[in-house]
Amino acid sequence: MKGPVWQSRAKGTAREEFVAFAAGRDVVSLPEADHALTPYDIWTNQAHAIVLREAGVYADAEVKKIIAALNQLENRWAKGEWKLDPRLEDIHINIEAYVTETCGESLGGRLHTGRSRNDQVATDMKLLVRGVVLDFIEESLVLIHALIDHAREHARTVMPGYTHHRKATVTSWGHWCAAYAQGLLRDTQRLQDLYRRIDTCPLGAAASYGTSWPLNRRLAARLLAFAALQENTLDAVSSRGEAEAETVTALGFWLKRLSGLAQDILLFSTEEFGYLGLPADFTTGSSIMPQKRNPDFAEAIKGKLSLVSGYATALWSMNASNLGGYNKDAQWSKYAFQDAAREARGAGTILAEVIRRLEVRREVMESATRTGFLNAVDAADHLARGRNLPFRQAYRIVSEAVGTSRQPYFTLEEFNALLAVQKITPFGVDEFQRISDPVACLLSRNQDGSPSPRHVVRHCGAMEKSVQTHEKWLAGQRGTIRTWRTVCARFDPAIPLDLLAKKLEKDAAGAA
Repeated sequence: MKGPVWQSRAKGTAREEFVAFAAGRDVVSLPEADHALTPYDIWTNQAHAIVLREAGVYADAEVKKIIAALNQLENRWAKGEWKLDPRLEDIHINIEAYVTETCGESLGGRLHTGRSRNDQVATDMKLLVRGVVLDFIEESLVLIHALIDHAREHARTVMPGYTHHRKATVTSWGHWCAAYAQGLLRDTQRLQDLYRRIDTCPLGAAASYGTSWPLNRRLAARLLAFAALQENTLDAVSSRGEAEAETVTALGFWLKRLSGLAQDILLFSTEEFGYLGLPADFTTGSSIMPQKRNPDFAEAIKGKLSLVSGYATALWSMNASNLGGYNKDAQWSKYAFQDAAREARGAGTILAEVIRRLEVRREVMESATRTGFLNAVDAADHLARGRNLPFRQAYRIVSEAVGTSRQPYFTLEEFNALLAVQKITPFGVDEFQRISDPVACLLSRNQDGSPSPRHVVRHCGAMEKSVQTHEKWLAGQRGTIRTWRTVCARFDPAIPLDLLAKKLEKDAAGAA
C-alpha cells in the first residue's frame, strides 16, 4: 500500500501536500525548536562579529575567518550534515562550539563578548517572527487574489444571502467572495502594522542591563535589517514573547476569517445545498465507506483555529507578573509561537487552490433564490417607493402576503388581491416580474459595496490595487532582508557596508 486506503478511488487522488495538511502531526515528528533558529543565530553571530571588529575585539582577518566558518556551518546545516548536540543545551552554545572548534579558542572564545544568550535569543526570535509575518502576508495575498478573480467571474451569479442560518434575500456568489477578500485585506494590514512594531533590534542588551564593551548597537540593528533599535536594554529582554503573542493573535484573526470561508464552502458543497462542487483531489475518503469524499481541508482549518487561539492565550499569559529582567518562563514562548505558525501555515494557499477550482453550480444557486420569498424586501421597497407608502405599511402588506401565500413564492394574483383590499394600485405583469426576477433584484442594489455586479467589479478593482500596494511593500522588505543577510555573509573590511549593500541590490535588480 503506497497511500491512504481510499486513494484508489477513480474520481481522483488527493495531492500529497493536501493530505499532509489535513493529517497534521499524526505521523510526522517535529524538529527541535532551535532547528528553526539556526540560520538566524548564524546571521546574528555574523553581525555581532562585525560589531566586535569595530570595537577592536577582532582584527579584519579574524572577523573574516569567523564569518567564513559561520557560512560553512550554514551550508552544512542546509544539507543536513550538521545537527544540534543536546548536550550543549541550545543553538547558541552549539554554534559557539562549532566556531571555536573551527577557528580555535582565541577566536571562538571571544564571540560571546558583550553579549548574553538573553539578548541573543530575543534577536533570533525577532528575526524568525519577522520572517513568519512576511510569509503569512504573502500567503494571505495569494488567497485574496483567488477570491477577487472568483468574485469578478461570478458577479452575476445569484444566490441566497443568509441571516440566522436562514435564507434572507438575494445576493451573488461574487459578492460573497468579495466580502472575504475585504476581510482578508484587513487581516493582511493587521500583520503589516504589527511588523512595523516588532521590527526593532534587541541585540546588545546583554543580560538586560547593557555591557561595558563599546558595542555599536545601531550598527548591529542595521546589519540585521531592522528598521530601528529596541533602545532600552531592560525592555529589549523583558519584552521577549510580546512580538510572538501579537503575531499569533493576528494569525488567530486570519484563521478565523479562513475558518468562516471554509465553513461556508463546506456547507454549500453538501448534497443538501449543492451550490458548489469540490475538486476531487482536495477531498479525502473513508476507511470503511467507499463512496465518501470528505472536505478535510475545511475541517482541518477550523481545528487549527482552535489550537492557534489556545497558543495565543498561552503567549498572553506567559512571563506575566515577573520582576523585570530575563525569566526562564519566556523560553516557552519559543515553542508556542513555532507550533502556532506551523499549524497555520498553508491554510491560505490550500484555500486559494480550492477557490480557483470550485465548481459553481449557477442553476442550483439561482433556483434556490426563487423560493422562500427572498424578494420580500424588494417587494416592500418597491411598494413604498412606487405607491408612496410608509415603509412600515409596505412591510406589513408583504408580511401578510408571505403568511397567506399557498406557494413558497409570491404570485401576482395573490399579491394583487391583498393590494385591492388596501385600495392600492395593483402590480402590472412587467412590474411584478421586475421584483420577482433574482437578477433584477441584484441589479437594483445600486450603492457602493452592494451586490450589484457593477459595484462588485468596481470593488474588486479597488481591492486589487490594495493587494499590489501590499505586494510592493512585501517585496521591499524581503529585498532589504536579503541584502543585509548577504552583506553579513560576504563582509569584507575593505568595502564600506553601504557600498556593498548597493552593489548587492543592483545585482538583485539586474537578476530580476
